[in-house]
Amino acid sequence: MAPRLSPASRQAVVFDVLGTLVDQAGSLRDEVAEAAGVAVTDAAPIVEAWLGHVARQERAIVDGERPFVPGRVLDLEALRWLADGGLLPSAAVERLTSASERLRPWPDTVGALDRLSRDVTVMGLSNADRRTLAGLSGNRGLRWHQVLSAQDAGTYKPAAALYATAVAAAPSDAGTPIMVAAHAWDLRAAAAAGMRTAYVPRPGGDAPVPGDSFDIHAADLRELHGRLTAGE
Repeated sequence: MAPRLSPASRQAVVFDVLGTLVDQAGSLRDEVAEAAGVAVTDAAPIVEAWLGHVARQERAIVDGERPFVPGRVLDLEALRWLADGGLLPSAAVERLTSASERLRPWPDTVGALDRLSRDVTVMGLSNADRRTLAGLSGNRGLRWHQVLSAQDAGTYKPAAALYATAVAAAPSDAGTPIMVAAHAWDLRAAAAAGMRTAYVPRPGGDAPVPGDSFDIHAADLRELHGRLTAGE
């Protein structure tokens, strides 16, 4: 357990965004269904292929196999690939390029961020690009004291450089930042970069496996708030 901070200090709590604060897959299914004129059930495999393509390209960038480009570019590449393969109408591509700016927060997200911001320094750390993160803040009411994008490090999670960017950006009196995510792989990488970790389950997230050891397990963001303010 990390030492308690002085009364004047505020912990730095760093949130993953996609999947942890917002329902990425569910929101994109609805976007694809509307843009392509298909049922949500038919949109599901399209979204799975979309996100899979983006994940492969992010990994290629992390591995040095291609230069860095922001998430919006990867989304456009994936959507054009889907359209070329006949899985998506070409007319839907332009609208869907900005779909990530409209992802729905999970029901507890907006209220929890507002409550947490009174007691801790709330930060975001995301593979999403800056425009997407600005859209989520403006369109969906996500509030943070600071948000960092993969664009700030020129790479994607789980590259150590992205977590190092968050550690360097945290207030100097905040102690060791704590990374909050619904993805165990994200927390493993954060821990390796020297951050504390908190796991919060979400539908479609990456659950811990035997051998994972995170500092906090919380059922939701309300419980996380209570445990953080209790000094855990």
